[in-house]
Amino acid sequence: MHRLDVRRLWRPFGIFILFAGFTLWNRDLLLQFGSEALSQSQKVIAYGIQVGIWLSAAHFLNRLILVFVWDGLVARTIGAPIPRLIKDISSIVLYVIAVTGIMGVVFNQPVTGFWATSGVVGIIVGFALRNIILDVFTGLAVNIDRPYRLGDWVKVHGSSQDRDIVGKVVEVNWRTTRLETEDDSIVIMPNSLMGTMVVTNFWGAGPHSRFDTSFCLDFSVPTERALRILLAGARSVIGQDGIMEQPAPNVIINRTTEMGIDYTVRYWMSGWGEGITQALARSTITNSILSHLRQAGITLAYPKQDIYHANMPTRQMDLSDLEDRSQLLAGTELFRQLEASEIKMLAAKMEQRQFIRGDKVIMQGEAGDSMFILSEGLLYAYLSGVNNGHEVKVGQIVPGEFFGEMSLLTGEPRGATLVAITDVIAHEITKEAMNGLLSRRPQIARTISQVVAERKVRNSQQMATATAEERLEETESMARQIMSKMRSFFKGVFEKPGVEAI
Repeated sequence: MHRLDVRRLWRPFGIFILFAGFTLWNRDLLLQFGSEALSQSQKVIAYGIQVGIWLSAAHFLNRLILVFVWDGLVARTIGAPIPRLIKDISSIVLYVIAVTGIMGVVFNQPVTGFWATSGVVGIIVGFALRNIILDVFTGLAVNIDRPYRLGDWVKVHGSSQDRDIVGKVVEVNWRTTRLETEDDSIVIMPNSLMGTMVVTNFWGAGPHSRFDTSFCLDFSVPTERALRILLAGARSVIGQDGIMEQPAPNVIINRTTEMGIDYTVRYWMSGWGEGITQALARSTITNSILSHLRQAGITLAYPKQDIYHANMPTRQMDLSDLEDRSQLLAGTELFRQLEASEIKMLAAKMEQRQFIRGDKVIMQGEAGDSMFILSEGLLYAYLSGVNNGHEVKVGQIVPGEFFGEMSLLTGEPRGATLVAITDVIAHEITKEAMNGLLSRRPQIARTISQVVAERKVRNSQQMATATAEERLEETESMARQIMSKMRSFFKGVFEKPGVEAI
């Protein structure tokens, strides 16, 4: 012990020794003091034991109620954890009853006077702490009315949209409600403020909730085309980042504005968790729709206040125009290596095909000698005979992708069934058109066969775990097989002088 600490004890010790000396000097006083001390000690011990019995009984009963009633029966009945505020109130009520019993039974004091005094004190304290009391009673009302529960995601609407607060309810205590936001921050809202704000509970009506995002397109874009493209973009990301397959996303025309037509894309999400949030899902669906719009050559509407001293820029692709069809063809992986004149020649022979929702564009096993490039819409690919004879969805085709190329190049039957999930526009390339291209430059067959082989290896589940060398070897082998079949299918093209080396 420090020397300075010892010196601090000398004064109280000296005073004690002084009074003890006086007591020892007077023998009668010493005997009286000892008798009184013993008697009072016995009373204190008796009071302490009785008070301990009351408080320990209250503590045990409180723990019993917490474990078997609140965390047990009630929590299982409502299917959610009980807020701490409810538990605290029940504990306080129980201990107040225990204190009342101690006052009346142990100390033989009138309980009426105790409660009357408590009431006066309560009025004074209540006036001083009226804001805190308002928070407490609002918290009680929330727990009784249950507009939201622990774990629910809610939006607290502010004075403007950028002041809205979105978060998960993690705690409702005496004064505040705590929300965990999407950026892992904790927002602490006074209960009284929560009671006066408009609150949207995303999961209050069921296991899923609907969300909207809007896109404004120019008046020049036909509404049926806009609906087709937006719907395809929304449905192509089903299953990603919490976006539900059922109910399926849909698109409605919301309104017209001075810039164009405002379209609302609606989608449903299941409960959030493991990093899935509203912002992430909105980003995913917006990115997909923008990609579909970009592939279709459509830009979002913008204010028409610019003064142009040149030709107006193209706001949408016209697939009936040769230049736009050439642009579509040049962006396709299979034909990127073609020269501009070859692109234009093949684009001139492409045939535009339209399908309505539910049409089977091609059927697995049927004969065919053409391929398609999807321009707008969405297709699902199905294989039959892989799951007890039932059709199984194995993929999807989005704008810019091609399908049916093996039938065009080798004459093989269709390998899958393609079903239009939305209205679809596709462009068909026939064997006659491909024969003209190969006759003009047979050497392009090598490049085309290589691209097709790379695509098949890339999509093969069996090659998913293969090494780079194994994938390269498989690609070269498959490219040679495709080239051999092309020689047989396009008779007369590869027998020309100088073509044998291909």
